Amino acid sequence: MLLPVTRCLGSLLARWPQLLALGLSCVSGLWPSSQARAQGDEGDGALLEVRFTPAARAQIAIWIQDDRGRLLRTFALTESVAYRGIGNRPGASQMNSGYRWPYGRREGVLPIWGTRRAAAPNAKPFKRVIFQDRDEGRASQTASDNSLDDYFCLTFTQEHSSRDALDAVTCATQFNSDKGRFITEDDVAVAYAEPFEATPGAGSMVPLSVYALYPPRIDLDGCDLNAPRGCFDSADVATFGEHVRDVMPDIDVITMATPPNGVEQSMLLSLPADWPKGDYELWIEVATEGDYNDSYNDTVYPMPRTPNGEWDSWAIDKGFGYPYRGQPSVAYAVPLTLGEPEQRMRTTSTPVGQSSWDHWSTGFGEMKPMSNIADDPIHAPGSGADRLRQIDGAPRVTVVADVFGLSEPVGDDPWEHIFGAPIVSGDGDGDGDGDGDGDGDGDGDGDGDGGSGGTGAGGASGSGPDAPDDMKPDDVEITEGSNASVGRVRDLELSHHADELRSHMWVALQFRAVASTHPIHRYEVRMSDAPITDMETFLHGRPAKEATTAKDGPFGLMLPPDVPAGELVRGTIGDLSASTKYYVAVRAVNRRNQAGPIAVSSITTTKRTFATVTPCFIATAAYGTALAPEVSMLRRVRDRYLMPSSLGRVLVEQYYTWSPALAERVRQAPWLGSFVRSALAPVLAAAEWLLS
Repeated sequence: MLLPVTRCLGSLLARWPQLLALGLSCVSGLWPSSQARAQGDEGDGALLEVRFTPAARAQIAIWIQDDRGRLLRTFALTESVAYRGIGNRPGASQMNSGYRWPYGRREGVLPIWGTRRAAAPNAKPFKRVIFQDRDEGRASQTASDNSLDDYFCLTFTQEHSSRDALDAVTCATQFNSDKGRFITEDDVAVAYAEPFEATPGAGSMVPLSVYALYPPRIDLDGCDLNAPRGCFDSADVATFGEHVRDVMPDIDVITMATPPNGVEQSMLLSLPADWPKGDYELWIEVATEGDYNDSYNDTVYPMPRTPNGEWDSWAIDKGFGYPYRGQPSVAYAVPLTLGEPEQRMRTTSTPVGQSSWDHWSTGFGEMKPMSNIADDPIHAPGSGADRLRQIDGAPRVTVVADVFGLSEPVGDDPWEHIFGAPIVSGDGDGDGDGDGDGDGDGDGDGDGDGGSGGTGAGGASGSGPDAPDDMKPDDVEITEGSNASVGRVRDLELSHHADELRSHMWVALQFRAVASTHPIHRYEVRMSDAPITDMETFLHGRPAKEATTAKDGPFGLMLPPDVPAGELVRGTIGDLSASTKYYVAVRAVNRRNQAGPIAVSSITTTKRTFATVTPCFIATAAYGTALAPEVSMLRRVRDRYLMPSSLGRVLVEQYYTWSPALAERVRQAPWLGSFVRSALAPVLAAAEWLLS
């Protein structure tokens, strides 16, 4: 009896400083990271909180440099670059763009970060990706070189691939794309090239190099060799992920979903204790495709047409896609001096420079002075410098540094002991020690005691404030990498969305808010179509997206962090594929950047359901009502036989493009209705036979 009572009293006494610190923080307005220090859990290293409010569709890189300009660590890279490979894929770099456009290397997406990462100590280069059997300026299929693409697609209507509709449509059609292959030394030896216009009308063929600034896409495993239509992927495709993780072992850790427009983001970045005290800079580069102004637009940077014969007619003659080169990326830098244990706040609202579109010029990727970039939060919100929004005069970037204990500088170069080993972006557990266990002690055992076999100050084997209880048979709990200060997620439930028309792409989730010795900063939700069984597979999962019909398209899922422990946290995950089994993993992260155990559950999305009121325009006009049995029969054929196939969806999309105008003529001319009914008679007979 004495031991439990002692533990109970000790627990209550231990919580008094926390309650006092929490009250003081409310009165004095202290930042969350300084709350952590007041609660007596200083630890080692340093913790940075970075705050910014992005514009719609912003592509972002966040990194830290030393006082000599050397990139030390990349902390964040948005999914399109890090996971989907938009910067390193087949197709010429000036190729037109569009909604989820599958081709064209977006070399200008984040070139300042890409150039500095490539020049960092111990950095490895990325291999360049090219088409398998097409010229780089020709997206049209010329050979059997394509396989099903679960993410990228092409829309076959001009208005849906325009700049104004960039994020206003969904991928209604499945698309078979050429995933490409790595360029080889033999390709370089014969001057394999892409068409490039240095100025409008003055194009030339520019030889491609072996290496690229950005990673190729890592969301691929290669196609099924036993697929009915065959497998036309290059053998390289199955190695894309392995290659990227060899070059940047931390790519899964740093990948972030595109954040929502106009919503403040708070990111916690942990620095390890062996980093030296001294001067640093926190950098953010941000870009938005199609960000036009008077100096950067489709007139100044039009659709390329030269060299003659090197560009595909789908863009030149048919007008699919749009010239995407608006204002180039801009960069912000926040100087930091990290010394004795203290908190420092630094802010900035002015970019330090910009990149350019001169991809093949000497010095591409080097930062240039700001020139003709919009900076008008009132009349051009979200454009140019305001891609990091300035709302009501608040700073665009705020960095709060909380230093617990960094090393003393030694020698002329205090980084010499670090540069002797690869500099990577951390292990994902938030403690900065590189061992992946989340306890900050560097030993890798996850118990926080500085050695294996003990319980440490945080409790038995890192079990967290609320000890695990029984879970459902299909669920999984991962304690690897968890910290004893953060409780586990309980009662994780996934369910099909109540809206049957969206349940193929939306999933509802709920779980109970966790207990933590420090306030919860965020709930991290990752998902995968492969089982999540350990820390590695958790990190390989992509960040979950919010279920939304917003014009700006899917963005990162943000769940409320301030729900009281034990109460339900609810959200809806979107951007999913129909009839697919997904594994969803959730863990809590507190304001000390300490993560709890990971709860995993799974669900299979429904088949795609089409509303029965979705019109067959011409038949409805001919028969006078959408409820006519003939119209119903045609809808069933569409939903059952056309929509499940990629070719069928293309036909349906084309039909919906031109049929409304013809249907209006049928309604206005009775003789046309009679003609259409006669013309549909054999079609209906075939449909009746097919459905039976």
